[in-house]
Amino acid sequence: MKYVISVSKTYKHRGKDINHLPKTKKFWHIYYYEYDEVDEELKMYCVQVNWFTAMYYKFHKVKKIVLHCPSCNNDVLHFIKKRTQKAILNEECPTCFMKYKDILEELEITE
Repeated sequence: MKYVISVSKTYKHRGKDINHLPKTKKFWHIYYYEYDEVDEELKMYCVQVNWFTAMYYKFHKVKKIVLHCPSCNNDVLHFIKKRTQKAILNEECPTCFMKYKDILEELEITE
């Protein structure tokens, strides 16, 4: 599954010391993470897409969030849709099965 994090219009040949002419065209690119089953890790890719695909992925972008559970001392990576950041608090920690909302409430009480 693709986790698109950015959609932007950039040059095909881009680099540190490249000066483009004013007539040079820009193209739509998407930057995304994909889970590699062989290496069992997330890899980042960049692909050139057409305008329709770019507009589709522009509304399906996700945000990468790392949540820390202090009770089990575990960091968990989550991809959530933009504008739905409060929904992540209803997720459970995979090791201790407590909701992150309950964990934050416990921390506020102890402080």
